Amino acid sequence: MKWTLPAVVLKIMRFFEASSIRKIGDTYYFIYSSSANHELCYATSKYPDREFRYGGVIISNGDIGIKGRKGKDRVAVTGNNHGSIECIHGEWYIFYHRHTHMSSNSRQGCAERIKICENGFIPQVEMTSCGLNQGALAADGDYPAVIACNLTDGKMPHIGNGVCRQKKPHITHKKEERFITQIQDHTLIGYKYFCFEGKTKIFIMTSGTGSGKFLVCNRPGEMLGEIMIRPSKKWIENETVIDAEGTHALYFIFKGKGTVEFLRFGFAKES
Repeated sequence: MKWTLPAVVLKIMRFFEASSIRKIGDTYYFIYSSSANHELCYATSKYPDREFRYGGVIISNGDIGIKGRKGKDRVAVTGNNHGSIECIHGEWYIFYHRHTHMSSNSRQGCAERIKICENGFIPQVEMTSCGLNQGALAADGDYPAVIACNLTDGKMPHIGNGVCRQKKPHITHKKEERFITQIQDHTLIGYKYFCFEGKTKIFIMTSGTGSGKFLVCNRPGEMLGEIMIRPSKKWIENETVIDAEGTHALYFIFKGKGTVEFLRFGFAKES
């Protein structure tokens, strides 16, 4: 039997690995990881084995490409990416992974809702903390710090298929606890999105040698409040009250000395 390979323009597609195919209507979507090694892309065809044409990037695990963002401005460490799209209760999602432990072999599975336009185009989506929630998270109750979709000191590396030994903020673990470590001055930790309903007490649980404060912002440069922290070998809780309405991103920006570890944060509505 003679086998023929799919007719794909490899140079344009920058195909690397992690391929899968989904049929939506009369169109085949070829999902794959590109040679950029941080994004999942797609190509389309009316046939399962030929004539695929490049469609674009669906997601980057550093939000490279969102609003024209360049690699040097990645919002988190970038590295290899694997996954595909799936329809759940009538909504389409892209499943992908971010990286933990500053290693391409340590991965955090994620999902983002996507839109498939009438003409078949899939716009690139940004990373969020919402997953399969079908919308913004409630600013109520506790959340693990490791659901951060932005984690950067302003100069995050691309690790590709390797490991980074630099002291950079990253997700790690100790026994059963998962937390963010190596938080230093100017580190930004971002969560998208939360639905706020007025005055809310917000707390963070931290440890480490760090002392200073976390600026609480709904976007970089727009402060809602600040939370003072002090050095501690054990997890300690500190809080503030913020006033916000509607759906916003939530950023914690550390200003201070030493190194902080961040376990979780939470909300309680103020009467």
